[in-house]
Amino acid sequence: MGFETRTIRIAMNGITGRMGHRQHLLRSILPIRDAGGFTLEDGTKVQVEPILVGRNEAKIRELAELHKVSEWTTDLDSVISDPSVDIIFDASMTSLRAETLRKAMLAGNHIFTEKPTAETLDEAIGLARIGKEAGVTAGVVHDKLYLPGLVKLRRLADEGFFGRILSIRGEFGYWVFEGDVQAAQRPSWRRQPCGHP
Repeated sequence: MGFETRTIRIAMNGITGRMGHRQHLLRSILPIRDAGGFTLEDGTKVQVEPILVGRNEAKIRELAELHKVSEWTTDLDSVISDPSVDIIFDASMTSLRAETLRKAMLAGNHIFTEKPTAETLDEAIGLARIGKEAGVTAGVVHDKLYLPGLVKLRRLADEGFFGRILSIRGEFGYWVFEGDVQAAQRPSWRRQPCGHP
């Protein structure tokens, strides 16, 4: 008795940006595709099939050719309305995200998106309601929650190590250039004076 193979078609919007391209296409979807997919506990084989979506036709075409992705488009609405697409993934500009996710969920698509889901709390809550009412699965990239430092901070806070916490400020970014050979691209809290010797 053979096991079923299921292909999940994922329209990847905003794929020419750094996060969409490097983190999600190169480090996630293509390795799964190139490994032949993955096997679920029940023996079902799952393969992923990316569809590249973006506003710049030349960039999208170039990425598709480079990574041997057969489908690409600059027409986001066409993939949202395509019944053969299983998931709409969004890594486009934050200012465009809420509208993309709203359209996708109202069309019955499952979604997976970069953070934040929206620019305001009201928009984010509205999107959550739409997803629930539409009966779709809505996922948000939450990779930072499980970083070892944050896990330890949470444990220490839960254990009362810090006492009563009145305020928290977290700053996250990517340390792309360290500043020794090429100028650092982003300021770091590590390099800001803190008033201590």
